[in-house]
Amino acid sequence: MPLMSIIGCMEYEKEIARILAEDKTIEHIIVVDDSSSSELVSDLKHMGVKPRLLYPETIPPGLKKSKGFNVLVTLQDDNVYKSPQHLKNETCEKIKFYGPVSNGVLMYSTSCGRLLQKEGIDFHNRKFALELLSEDDTNTAYLKEELDESLSSSAKKRESRIEADSQKLEEMHKVYYNRLKATILSPKANS
Repeated sequence: MPLMSIIGCMEYEKEIARILAEDKTIEHIIVVDDSSSSELVSDLKHMGVKPRLLYPETIPPGLKKSKGFNVLVTLQDDNVYKSPQHLKNETCEKIKFYGPVSNGVLMYSTSCGRLLQKEGIDFHNRKFALELLSEDDTNTAYLKEELDESLSSSAKKRESRIEADSQKLEEMHKVYYNRLKATILSPKANS
């Protein structure tokens, strides 16, 4: 069965953890062990999932060929956003690194997807599926909260609204996750 790689921004760590913890078809969740992964690992363990930790240079090439469906997760820290050029370079390098060891890559960041599309960067000659989150799907109210609404709402009301918007966002992200999973698990992709 195939390997899906998720390259995500730290801001989506909780959504990634919940989506993976809910998917009982995953044989192994592998987290790239670095300074940005500690909260993801902690959240997964709290949800009853024990991820395997690996350093990028120790990723076994045979993961794509294992019997079960595996997911590899690597997070990009905030330093990646110091400039658009740096973001583009770091993101392209991660896709080039994780793509060949994966059957599909889910780019879990609207900024990265938008930048790659704007720059005209594509991976047409790739041998893996690539799924980018759409900016429209993650452009929710809680990310663009108006100041007067924030000031007029009580903290408790605002917190419950933010949680509801976060759940909507997570549901939209599940669509991308499940679409890529279906693509890479299809008999055509594995022939």
